[in-house]
Amino acid sequence: MTCGKTWRGLCATLLVLCGMSLDSRPAAAQGPQPPPLTGALAGSIVAKDSGLAVANASVSIEGTPITVLANDGGRFRIDRVAVGRVTLVFRAPGFLEQREPGIDVRAREVSLVGVEMVPTPTFLDRVQVSATKKPLSIGEIAAQATVVDRAEIERKGDQTLTQAIADTPGAVVSTQLGLFESVMLRGLPRGDPEFTNTLLLIDGVPQTLSNNGARVNALTINDTSSIEIVRGPNSALYGRTAIGGSVNMRTADPTPDHQYGIDITAGEFGAAKGVLRASGPILDWGGYYVSLAQERDGGYFENKTTDDFAVGNKALFVKLAFTLDPKSFLSISINRVVADSSTPTNEPIIGGQLLHNIQPAFDRLTNFNLPGRNYQQSEGRLTLNYMRQFKPTLKMVGVAGFRPVKHHFVQDGDFIAGPFDLAAHTATQFPFTQRTDEDIFYEELRFELNPKLRNMKDSLILGASHEGDKGSQTFTDISVGAAFDGWPIDYLNPVFPAETTWIKTTSTRTYHFNTSALFAQYTVDATPRSVLTAAGRFDRLKMDNTRSSVTTRNTFNAFSPKLSATHRILGEQNTEGSRMNVYAAYSHAFVPPRRPSSLAPADANLNLKPESINNYEGGLKASVLGGRVALEATYFFMTENGVVLTTREGALFRPTNSGEQRYKGVEAGVQVSVSPRLSVYGNASFYRNRFGDFVVQSEAGPQGDEVLTGNRLPISPDYVVNFGASCNPTPTIDVSVDVKRMSDVQADRANTFLVDPFTLVDAALSWHRGRLRITFSGHNLLNEEYYSNSDGETADPGRPRQVLVTTSVRFK
Repeated sequence: MTCGKTWRGLCATLLVLCGMSLDSRPAAAQGPQPPPLTGALAGSIVAKDSGLAVANASVSIEGTPITVLANDGGRFRIDRVAVGRVTLVFRAPGFLEQREPGIDVRAREVSLVGVEMVPTPTFLDRVQVSATKKPLSIGEIAAQATVVDRAEIERKGDQTLTQAIADTPGAVVSTQLGLFESVMLRGLPRGDPEFTNTLLLIDGVPQTLSNNGARVNALTINDTSSIEIVRGPNSALYGRTAIGGSVNMRTADPTPDHQYGIDITAGEFGAAKGVLRASGPILDWGGYYVSLAQERDGGYFENKTTDDFAVGNKALFVKLAFTLDPKSFLSISINRVVADSSTPTNEPIIGGQLLHNIQPAFDRLTNFNLPGRNYQQSEGRLTLNYMRQFKPTLKMVGVAGFRPVKHHFVQDGDFIAGPFDLAAHTATQFPFTQRTDEDIFYEELRFELNPKLRNMKDSLILGASHEGDKGSQTFTDISVGAAFDGWPIDYLNPVFPAETTWIKTTSTRTYHFNTSALFAQYTVDATPRSVLTAAGRFDRLKMDNTRSSVTTRNTFNAFSPKLSATHRILGEQNTEGSRMNVYAAYSHAFVPPRRPSSLAPADANLNLKPESINNYEGGLKASVLGGRVALEATYFFMTENGVVLTTREGALFRPTNSGEQRYKGVEAGVQVSVSPRLSVYGNASFYRNRFGDFVVQSEAGPQGDEVLTGNRLPISPDYVVNFGASCNPTPTIDVSVDVKRMSDVQADRANTFLVDPFTLVDAALSWHRGRLRITFSGHNLLNEEYYSNSDGETADPGRPRQVLVTTSVRFK
């Protein structure tokens, strides 16, 4: 009995041991378990309407805690994602949340994802970067801002920068010689060159020349994704010429997938334009965009002396984007534009009347300039943008740009002035040849931080910039009889003096312009409803000008502070309910002296001191009725001291003593989405821009002084009104109508000639289906006779009616 029990116990023990042995053998045979199969997701995010990269968008895998942020180029990457199908969720300020389901993740592969996010329809939530150098919603900005995207440009068939932003509240498009266009904001006069009081930027790089202007003759909008306009001084961040406002043209980014396209435009005045584009990703680390374009226009003038009048340009643009590592992004763009254009003469003003009103035999569009391509311009642009995200609260941004610029006037007689002789039908023509070459470098480095002082939502920008301009200019006056006297010419039957009788007087100069600056901006949400901003910039400017072995040097400092507050008095941020924000701002700005003109007399006293500007502003922005109605209004008061004018002496211009100019105005606008298919807008700006204390002193004594105090500023309107509508009667048709009404303006500082008010009507009809879009666009449809600019002795006729047809084809 005992033996049996013992035997049974031994057997049971043996069976247990054998069982354990049998169970352990397969486990030992399997070895270590292989890691689960994974893949990666990578791609780019762009805005659907503009094609711009959406920076810092969050990308999440639905149903998991995995979230990453896209970089400044809109590129993202997620590693170690389990194999299978996933749904990605994209979120970004200013855009609607977007889900992309059914994305396959394959083992040991990178799946590419391209996403086009839809901008929010709420006006206050739209995002721009120009006002503060970082993405910020329009509602949070203590200034009036407008964004024009690529979709709107294509829908309206706009061909130039000035056409694209002409409907901005208060914008005045002023054109000299049918060629040199400028946009004046807040009624500030344009000065002699273009964009003198409005800062023009491309991808954040100033396009200003040594004359404090920016010439857009060699600047196309073929590759523009969006245009951001900020009204009011912003020298605290950008420095010189950001007085009436700033215009930042943001260029196209590479598309998420491979796209190709061609645009062909043709129309009246022999207009023709062709653009070829290609864009797409490069593996999973970058992308490319390239375009090639050429255009010409036969002009709208009655040519008396030439049969080949034309304006036009050729343009090449290339952009490459790189994701260097998960925390770095780099973009490089190259732009080359060559323009070859004729310039016309203007219509003389004699005895306070336009010549065609005095002598009907003279056509108001008459051109009697010397024949040939009188103006040639070439400009290159190399721009680098680099971003490094060190950690969530610290980012570094570097910007560098180089621009070689050449302006060449060739035997150009567009300068027409007195003395006039009605009986002999003669005006005085002052021909000249001038070549200007400038090499301009721009560098900027800034750090963007989120200090979270006392746990408040805040941001700090610390930066430095440098701009260097090295240039030379050769000027040749062409006259007969005596130098700088020009020659009389019959404006009805022009005949030029024999070239053997020409007297040529040549002068040369070289110059350098350097600006070094430190700037800072701190923004804090002081309360859940209030945002405070303090910014400032310190500039040190150096200038030297050498003419006939005589060198003039000047160095000066300028400090530009800016303080602003925005308060939400109604509604909650990023909600669909009614909202209203009010803001107030103070800013100080400056304009440095421009390089001395070649047309200044040799004995002229060069006043190389900066102008000083103070601006006070307050306004409101609102979005009501579920975002269907957007409202904005502002009042500003600005003074500008140290303004230097010129007085003509034959073909030369002598600088005057300095004085004061004053600006004040009200701007208001409304946009209404009547229905999903119809929207309307209207804006009105009323200005009172006058000379302050300003007396142009004469060498003859007080009896010869010119008192300007209280006079209206030249080409500064009392009001500008824009209104229009856009609708989609069917899913494939877009229709838009835009109307601009501008008041009369004074042609000269003495207020002796009033240029009549005018109304311009533009319209566009666009049909699109699949890959094809056809757009009919008409400018000045009522064929209004108007004048866009004047210097007191002549006036620039505006463009008559022009209808264009653009055919666009896109391939993917």
